[in-house]
Amino acid sequence: MEYATLNNGVKMPMAGIGTFLLTPDEAEASCVSALQNGYRLIDTANAYMNERAVGRAIAKSGIARDKIFVSTKLWPSVYDAGMPAVDATLQRLGLDYVDMLILHQPVGDYLAAWRTMEEAYRAGKVRALGLSNFPQDKIAEVIEVADIKPQLVTVECHPYHAQCDLRAYLAPYGTVIEA
Repeated sequence: MEYATLNNGVKMPMAGIGTFLLTPDEAEASCVSALQNGYRLIDTANAYMNERAVGRAIAKSGIARDKIFVSTKLWPSVYDAGMPAVDATLQRLGLDYVDMLILHQPVGDYLAAWRTMEEAYRAGKVRALGLSNFPQDKIAEVIEVADIKPQLVTVECHPYHAQCDLRAYLAPYGTVIEA
């Protein structure tokens, strides 16, 4: 397995399984199978409605928790909830911490949500922080107020849309782009 080293030293697997559009039963079965077959990164989100199933799959796998990289996202409807939103995600997953916590969309009070995520990071509930679907100007707003710069930005990125300008902007921060 290849790994990306994030700007805080955390190593993130370069390949993983995503659970978008999977029912809870499909997510659980898919994650169990993926873990049995060597995958070590699982991506889910509040909005996918399958975090509990992902947690069950992790528990069933028999793989040590520190060997599985768990990434989840907060949906804008919980940005104002503060730490209870993070705690609810951990409870649904049945975990003490997640490896990556991401703001899902650049709407609502995402700057307050970022501050909550920094608090969760400092408390050991989160190992790395990220942004998803944020355009560069919104990323810049977060970076301007952030004590902890994003470790990850998830955006559309492929050979026909290589995000060269965004890569150049993020380079000084060591922020990794995830496609």
